[in-house]
This record gives sequence, structure tokens and C-alpha cells, in this order.
Amino acid sequence: MLRSILIAAAFAAAGVVPAYAASAVKCDDASITALQTKVDGMTDQTKKAAATKQVAMAKDAMKAHKIKTCVTHMENASKGMTKM
Repeated sequence: MLRSILIAAAFAAAGVVPAYAASAVKCDDASITALQTKVDGMTDQTKKAAATKQVAMAKDAMKAHKIKTCVTHMENASKGMTKM
């Protein structure tokens, strides 16, 4: 019985880690400006265009006070800088 509870607690804790990691990105002017600076320095034009769109969508989401959406777009821009 105790073992089952411990296993369930371990799985519950594992589900919390990704949610905490996602909150590491902040949706604020400073973070978006820093991300925009990184995007501007990109040399791969295909990746740069995709990342620029994500940054623009993040800015729009921030203005609309949609913080989760903003964070998602910022993460997508960051991921797009390394993939493709």
C-alpha cells in the first residue's frame, strides 16, 4: 500500500517538473527585446523569418495580456533558432 502511494507521488512530481520548466521563460519587454536581438543576429534566413514571426506573435500576445500564449511563442522562437 505504501509502495503504491510512493509510486503515485513520484509520477505526480514528474508531471510538475515540465510545468515549472515552462515558467522559466518570462513574457516581459526585457525578455522579448533580448530574444529579438538574438533573432536579429541569425544568419539562416529561413530560421530567422520563422523566429521573427514568433517574436511578433509573442509581442501581440503580451499586449493582449495573454501571458501563456506569449511564453509559448517565445519558446517556439527559441526552438526555431536551433532546429530545421
